[in-house]
Amino acid sequence: MCSVDLLNFKDFNRRYGFKRGDEVIEFTSGLITQAMSELGSPTDFLAHPQGDDFIFITFPEGAEIIANKIIKDFDANILSFYDEEDRIRGHILLKSRKGEILKIPLLRVHIGIVTNEYYPFINPAQVIQIAVELNDFAQKNFGKSMFVKERRKEYPFLS
Repeated sequence: MCSVDLLNFKDFNRRYGFKRGDEVIEFTSGLITQAMSELGSPTDFLAHPQGDDFIFITFPEGAEIIANKIIKDFDANILSFYDEEDRIRGHILLKSRKGEILKIPLLRVHIGIVTNEYYPFINPAQVIQIAVELNDFAQKNFGKSMFVKERRKEYPFLS
């Protein structure tokens, strides 16, 4: 299972409004659908549970290939949703509740890839928990669009 998340999407909506935000969601959905169609299998599945979150299910062998295509196509086209001044600047400006000007990075896509290659799953909640951990790791540690694949060898994880 692959969990797709758009970093800074709520801030994008604050800056550009829900209509343009919906366009980004439709664009992202189209990229995922196209990548799965080209590189996945007929049994692959895509869901959009809420907001800027997507989940797709594919075979473990295809997950990284599909994720790489989504990331490449997302990064190649996402700037078209920004006004020229924000594209040139490389970030958007928003005012915080305290009146401070915030520099918000441009949208990035993060994909958490969860497989049962190293241990069996106990229940669906475990899969979601791991996907969220992987996306959080990508968001906190890397300043770019990317995927992170589960590589820990056993569950539960000990800190």
